[in-house]
Amino acid sequence: MSRLSAVKPAYWIAGVLLAATVIAPLIVSTYAKAEPRLWGFPFFYWYQLLWVVLSVFTVGIAYKLVMGEERKRRAAQGLGDPDKPAKEADR
Repeated sequence: MSRLSAVKPAYWIAGVLLAATVIAPLIVSTYAKAEPRLWGFPFFYWYQLLWVVLSVFTVGIAYKLVMGEERKRRAAQGLGDPDKPAKEADR
């Protein structure tokens, strides 16, 4: 069995979301224009700011997906919840 088939769908989805937020703003021909304007701002500016906001949401979604898979993996291995602090051995 290949290692590629062992990758969970959540990791693929997270990767696609993150790749889209990096690649889309690199396609300059999609936004190299002044019209349409939004509140007086040329398209170039508000399109770039729109991607900043979209990136916040996609990074948040990707984080939730990956951390959900990490919790499942840790629970299956008996390692506990990664968000809970480990109990101190000295007490």
